[in-house]
Amino acid sequence: MLKIKWIGQSGYILNDKKTEICIDPYLSDVVNRLQNRPRMVDAPFSPEDLKSDVVICTHDHIDHVDIDAIPRMKKDNMLFLAPSDAKATLFECGVTNYKEFNEGDKYSVGDFELEAVCAFHSAPAVGIIVRHKGRVLYFSGDTVYDERLKELKKYNIDIMFICINGKLGNMNVDEAIEITNAINPKIAVPTHYGMFESNTENPENFTSKISCGFEMEFNKEYEVEGVCLI
Repeated sequence: MLKIKWIGQSGYILNDKKTEICIDPYLSDVVNRLQNRPRMVDAPFSPEDLKSDVVICTHDHIDHVDIDAIPRMKKDNMLFLAPSDAKATLFECGVTNYKEFNEGDKYSVGDFELEAVCAFHSAPAVGIIVRHKGRVLYFSGDTVYDERLKELKKYNIDIMFICINGKLGNMNVDEAIEITNAINPKIAVPTHYGMFESNTENPENFTSKISCGFEMEFNKEYEVEGVCLI
């Protein structure tokens, strides 16, 4: 069974008991330190406790490349994947095991196949397609609305995690609904909310209006923790 755990903002941990993937871990309060925007919720665990095999940072913003948390991580056995724009920041944080993860790049580890796909943000960014034992997951990362996102329908996505907050280079709820309906996944999960009071959204504004639904068969294949499922 694949366990999917939301760790806040756009952060997720995927674990199938053999391999662990972490996406966009924001585990410090660096946004408050630098921009006077405190967390609304505590970090779910300390950076030292992260034990992922692969850490994916979708773009070089401090709530995705956490410059206070990454130096504290036990990085010797971690591979960091991120767009080339984030390379210098990661190296400054002490990362030595790094691979570029730009649109079109692919990487396989364990039973996971990872692919960087398009995203449209204020910094060079990617979304992520995750294939695992015949299922396809999509993580939007940070992105504004763009018609090209609808082309991701070709991946036959089972579960998609899409940003909804509508501020600072992200699509709003109505735009996220349009993209979701165009892609037509089996499960849709709103994300990128509930971390900063100045940059949040009520997830029920998304879940109450979306047309796709939760299929009970997924209860047998996925353990989902901390997210708002429709």
